[in-house]
Amino acid sequence: MGDLLIRGISSETHDELKRRAQDAGVSLQVYVAHLLERSTAVPSLGDWIGQLDDLPRHRDASGAAALRDARDELP
Repeated sequence: MGDLLIRGISSETHDELKRRAQDAGVSLQVYVAHLLERSTAVPSLGDWIGQLDDLPRHRDASGAAALRDARDELP
């Protein structure tokens, strides 16, 4: 396991992270480590979009049409 020192975050961010850590019943270090681990457990947006390009295409389905249909169904 590695250590990470974070400098230069705003006091507002630090205070909010500290508050959330207290609400979760863990230390600030444990809370931030959990956030970072959760963030890196999923692909980045760029990687995820790249993976979408690798999916097989279906000739009778259009993502754009599905989005338009879903938007048109909104009240």
